[in-house]
Amino acid sequence: MSVTILEALENANYNLNNVNVLGMALLPLAKEQLNNAVVLLEKGYGLYDKVEPLLEKYGDVENVPEIKYK
Repeated sequence: MSVTILEALENANYNLNNVNVLGMALLPLAKEQLNNAVVLLEKGYGLYDKVEPLLEKYGDVENVPEIKYK
């Protein structure tokens, strides 16, 4: 299931808010979700763009190209 950048932010928020209930193992996951969302937003992607197709295509969020506006 592919999530949008907005959903990745919501998931990270949920995971961070529930670390005390679900355990510290969620911290790396939440950090990765947050980082992926922030980096993609900084590169010009929108809240409703899908995260996984970009990661599958480019391998890592850092390799995803910036969106060039005309």
